[in-house]
Amino acid sequence: MPSNSECFKKVMMAVDFSECSLSMLNHLDELEKAGTEEIVFIRVINLTKFTGAVAGFDIDAWVEIQEEEAMKKLEELVKKVEKFGLKAKFVHPIPVGDPVGEIVEAAKKEGASSIMLASRGKSRIKEILLGSVSEGVIRKADRPVLLLKSGKGCYSGKMFKKILYAHDLSEHSADVVHCVKEAALAGGRDVVILHVEEKDERGDKRLLKEAEEELKKAGINVKVLLREGIPHKVILRTAEEEGATMIAMASRGLGFIEGMILGSTTDVVTRRSKVPVLVHRHPRHPESNQN
Repeated sequence: MPSNSECFKKVMMAVDFSECSLSMLNHLDELEKAGTEEIVFIRVINLTKFTGAVAGFDIDAWVEIQEEEAMKKLEELVKKVEKFGLKAKFVHPIPVGDPVGEIVEAAKKEGASSIMLASRGKSRIKEILLGSVSEGVIRKADRPVLLLKSGKGCYSGKMFKKILYAHDLSEHSADVVHCVKEAALAGGRDVVILHVEEKDERGDKRLLKEAEEELKKAGINVKVLLREGIPHKVILRTAEEEGATMIAMASRGLGFIEGMILGSTTDVVTRRSKVPVLVHRHPRHPESNQN
């Protein structure tokens, strides 16, 4: 697992060649300023859509065609990134199987500092029932995941201009400060730290103060907000009110099945946020160990 102080040094970009996944390249300047040195592309040929044998359909031949097409497109993406001035490569051979597992495992093998992907904007009901690749990666990854939202169109704004840092007083949330600092220094140097106080809360606000002090020492403008209510609702409302261009938060999460049925703060925020969301799962507590 890469150091917490190098959240963006080596970024794995998961692409499906859709408009929104390719729009991640529009953020190369921000990533470079945040310390990115290398981009690793991954394209997974998704076989989970084939639940059984399909009469008259040659899956092996289809996979070969997909591999050939992916190779050409990935080579073009590598050239674009290298032309920009960063190192680039793609995962080869082209992974075939379940996108979530392949992306998470490839990130480990490549030593990626973080994973970046774009939401394809499925309907809310469909995502609640079935989940999505983005949600699956966020639950399973043991490193930061930066999710760009599609919504009515691909996100085109500056991600790091103003960051809403949701802090729940846990050590997990405290770990996120390193990524927030790197992003803020590469952007607008503007961070809003939000803690949503819940009924009968007994948390120690020491970690909140430490995060504030660390960011201020780096020359970042910090605003601390303490609000009450349902966490995901307050986070989303505050992000809109404060004009945040990204939400950063930790994910301790529920188990995979519980998360799909009941949801968690992270699940709901990533589904409904209109701006990119950076989710950091503590490496000592990967979701895969909770299933």
